[in-house]
Amino acid sequence: MSEFHSLANLIKRLEVATTRLEDLATSASSASAVAASSTSPPPAPPTGVPSSSDKSTPASVQKHDEAVGPLLKKFLDISKTIGDPVATQAALVAEAIEAEKTIIHIASLAKKPDMTSSVFMKLIEPIQKALSGVVELKEKNRGDPLFNHLSVVAEGIPALGWFTCEPTPVPFIRDMKDAAQFYANRVVKEWKDKDKTHVEWTRSFIEMLDALSGYVKENYPTGLTWNAQGESAEAFIGNAPGSGASANPSTTSSAPPPPPPAGGAPPPPPPPPPMTFDDDSNEQDTKTGAAAVFAEINKGESVTAGLRKVDKSQMTHKNPNLRAGSTVSSPKKQAPPTPSKPNKYVLKKPAKTTLEANKWVVEYHENNSEIIIEDTAINQAVYIFGCKNSTIRIKGKVNAVTMDSCVKCGVALDSTVSTVDLVNCRSFGLQVFNVTPTIAIDKCDSGSVYLSKEGLDVEILSAKSTSVNILVPEEVEGETDFKELPIPEQLKTTIGPDGKLVTVCVEHAG
Repeated sequence: MSEFHSLANLIKRLEVATTRLEDLATSASSASAVAASSTSPPPAPPTGVPSSSDKSTPASVQKHDEAVGPLLKKFLDISKTIGDPVATQAALVAEAIEAEKTIIHIASLAKKPDMTSSVFMKLIEPIQKALSGVVELKEKNRGDPLFNHLSVVAEGIPALGWFTCEPTPVPFIRDMKDAAQFYANRVVKEWKDKDKTHVEWTRSFIEMLDALSGYVKENYPTGLTWNAQGESAEAFIGNAPGSGASANPSTTSSAPPPPPPAGGAPPPPPPPPPMTFDDDSNEQDTKTGAAAVFAEINKGESVTAGLRKVDKSQMTHKNPNLRAGSTVSSPKKQAPPTPSKPNKYVLKKPAKTTLEANKWVVEYHENNSEIIIEDTAINQAVYIFGCKNSTIRIKGKVNAVTMDSCVKCGVALDSTVSTVDLVNCRSFGLQVFNVTPTIAIDKCDSGSVYLSKEGLDVEILSAKSTSVNILVPEEVEGETDFKELPIPEQLKTTIGPDGKLVTVCVEHAG
C-alpha cells in the first residue's frame, strides 16, 4: 500500500514539473514576439471602421430610438404648441423614456439583479421619479380644462415599466394603452370641432405606445434580457453606461497596456515562481477519506492503543444493580420533515376600467375608493371582477350589474333594468338608491344590502351564502334609519301528509 502511495505522489510531482516547463516555454516565445513587433510602427486604423464611441450604444437601444424616437419628438412638439401643463408633463415623459433606455442599456452589460433587492430599486429610481411626477402633475390640475389630456398620459405612461412584467410584458403595455384610450376618446370628443391639434396630440401619444409595444414584442417578448456574463448591476448605479470613460467598470480593467517606449524592446517577463512540492510528512498529516481509513488499519495491533479499559463494576450486563437503576431507551425514529411548499406566485394584473362594446369592465382594483362610472346607458352592463378593498359608484340606469370574486368591496348604484348579481364575494356592500327588480346572491359571505324606500318590492334570491343582512329604511322619531334583517341560513324540512317536503326557516326563541 505504501509503495502504491509513493508512486502516485511521484507521478503528481512530475505533472507539476511538466506544467511549469511549458509555462516557461510559452513566456519565452511571447517575449520574443513582442520584441520583434516593437521595431515596426503600429498599423494605421482602417478607414470606414466605426470608432469605439459608435459601438458604445447597443443595438437594442438603437432599435428603441428608431421605433419610439420620431413619435416622441412629434408628441413633444405638439405638446409645446398646446402649452402648459401639457408641455410640462410631456417633458417628464421624455425623462421617463430616457430612464427606460438607460435600463435597457444596463441590461445589455450587467447581470440580472433580484427584482426585490435594493440594487434593482436603485436602478429604477430615475424612472419611478419621472412617472410619479407625471401622475402628481395630473392630480394638482384636476380643475384644469386640459385635465383629460393629463389623464391620457398619466394612465398610459406606466407602460414604460414593462421590464418588470415577466413573462408577458406586451399585454401589460396594451392594457396601459387601453386605459389611456378611454381618456383619449374624451379629448377627441371635446376638441374635434374646436382644434384639430388636440386630436393629433392624442394620436401621437397612442401611436408611441403602439410603437413601444411592437419594439418589446420584437426584442423582448418574454421580458427584458440581461447579460448573464456581465458585471454586477450594482456597479452601474448612479453611473449610466455610455456617459463617459468610467461608465463601464470593465473598461479600466480590460484596457490595453501602454505601448513600449521607442528606444527598444520591452524587458522580458519575470520568471515563474519556483516549484514547490509537499513533503511526504505533510501529506501524511492531511490524509482524508479512504486514505485515512487504510492508514489506521495498517497500524496493526497499535490500532487499539487508544481504547480505555472498562471495569466490571461499570458493565451493565455484569452488574444487576446498575442494570435496574438505569434503563437505556432506544431513540425513536423521526420521520423526515415534510418539505414546505413554496409560496404560490401570483402575478399582479393591472387595474382596468374600460367600456367594451356595451359592457363596462372593472377589474383588479385595490385600495381604490374613487372608481366612478358615468355616461351610462340603459343597454349597458357593468362587470366587476377581482377587486379588493375598493368602492365602485355607478351613476344612471344600466341593464345589469355583476360583482364576481371581490373582497371587501362596495357597489353603489342608482337603478338597473334586470338584476344585480353577487357571486363569490366576501365582506361586500351593496346600496341601491332607486329601484332594482332582482338581487341574486350566490356563494357569498358577510355582506350587507341597503335598499331605498322605492325599492322595497325587490326580489332577493340567495344560495350557499352566510351572514348576509338586508337593511331597509324606517322612520324613527322623524329621522330615517336602517333596520337590519338577516337572511335565514338554517332551514328545517319535514314530510307532509301528502308525502311532499315542507321546508321552513328555523326560528330560535330566546
